[in-house]
Amino acid sequence: MAQPVLLDYKHHSDTRIITDRGIKYGENIHFIPVIADEVRALAIAYPICFLKDNNTGQFGLNVLTGFEAAENLFLQNSEWRTHYVPIHLRRQPFIVGVTEDGAKPSSDNTVLTLDMDSPRVNKEQGERLFDDQGKATDYLNEMLDLLGQLVSGNNRTEVFINALLEHDLIEQVQLTITLADGQQKRFDGLYNINETNLKALTGSALEQFHSKGYLQACYLIATSMGNIQTLVKWKKEAK
Repeated sequence: MAQPVLLDYKHHSDTRIITDRGIKYGENIHFIPVIADEVRALAIAYPICFLKDNNTGQFGLNVLTGFEAAENLFLQNSEWRTHYVPIHLRRQPFIVGVTEDGAKPSSDNTVLTLDMDSPRVNKEQGERLFDDQGKATDYLNEMLDLLGQLVSGNNRTEVFINALLEHDLIEQVQLTITLADGQQKRFDGLYNINETNLKALTGSALEQFHSKGYLQACYLIATSMGNIQTLVKWKKEAK
């Protein structure tokens, strides 16, 4: 379990972060949370879908990277098989800390914390966090920027999803794949865009979706599900 601590020069002057990719860094996951700001970059290679939190009933935006727990077909040894790695993975082992209990994270109430239990954290190799004068390195500034994108992006994604729900634009999809041995496997719990209802938008709703970029995002998310075929191919090749 992560044990985040506040980041400061006094305690982390000699801390380094390994930025390699790989299973050893917890990247063997079959779903990765993403934000709406990433949709354009993600849709080229990833199947993008919505998942419902069983505890809260709230929807979140995710990419599908495998078909079973601890399977990431985009990860081949220590290499990523596409140009874009989601922010959720790139920002690790840094975590957004909220200074107000129960408050929604925003630019005014968040701080940068570091998961000291992460295998990326060490003192021998990787990127430094502070230079010899105690100033943040370019790498740390990049991580600060990523965390900022994540905080604001999560809020915008929530607004986007609420707009989709308001117009009944999220529907459950049935996914069945055929494995290398001919066995069929069915996956439930995936949701995507209801294209019939999307095409039926008119008037102010259609104008709003167009002006906010929601219309383009919806079509990108819907068409991205075709990328599942690439995952099926990689799944068969792995056997």
